[in-house]
Amino acid sequence: MTWKIRTASAFIASGFLWINTACASNLVVFEAKGAGLKTGQVIDSGLPLKLAEGESAALIAETGRIIRLKGPYDAAPLAEGSGGVGSVKDAMASLLNSGVKEKSALGATRSADSAFKMAKEGKKLPNPWVIDVTENADHCYREGERLVFWRPDSTTDVKIRVVLGQETWKARTDWPKGKNNLLLPANAPVQDGLSMTLEMDGKKTASVLHLVPNALPSDPAKAAWMHEKGCKHQFMALLGTFNQ
Repeated sequence: MTWKIRTASAFIASGFLWINTACASNLVVFEAKGAGLKTGQVIDSGLPLKLAEGESAALIAETGRIIRLKGPYDAAPLAEGSGGVGSVKDAMASLLNSGVKEKSALGATRSADSAFKMAKEGKKLPNPWVIDVTENADHCYREGERLVFWRPDSTTDVKIRVVLGQETWKARTDWPKGKNNLLLPANAPVQDGLSMTLEMDGKKTASVLHLVPNALPSDPAKAAWMHEKGCKHQFMALLGTFNQ
């Protein structure tokens, strides 16, 4: 069985596969304005970082803590009084409660405990790195790896059509019953920020793809990246793998 792939010029037949389901002081740049910093760049938390007026940086630590700095600033990101990288639990609580006003420290801890329990016991993805084809959502994928599609119901045969970007790459194939996972062909031009439309038996979903860089030193750091990119279902699936 093959994918039928179409680029702007032609159809191509390509084989596909069914699959079954840094150093501790380094920080990774999530986003930055100015200062010569780039997304995914690794910096040493012990070295001075200079930000001019109007410049800013968001840095992810190995615990998943996000350190947000605004210029003018001229000190190490983890200078004395910064609070350090904290614990994984505190970092996840901060992410889970971001945007929630007037929360107490105890409330944040309870929210984290509740989320860890829900992530472990509730309905979830089989692993954090599959893309749920039934969801209109942001989806994250690991740098250098192919996309893995997943469907919760594999009781029927379906036809799937994939469109990347502004219809510059299209592919279609049959997805037989009994198979939950489907691996996208290796020649699919996947990249960070790319839009993707999926159609299965006439039902469409739209999403945006977000690359998770290999520079991130730990799963909590990857979870923080997922959360900030809006990959909420994958974030919860990864959270469910943590030992608390």
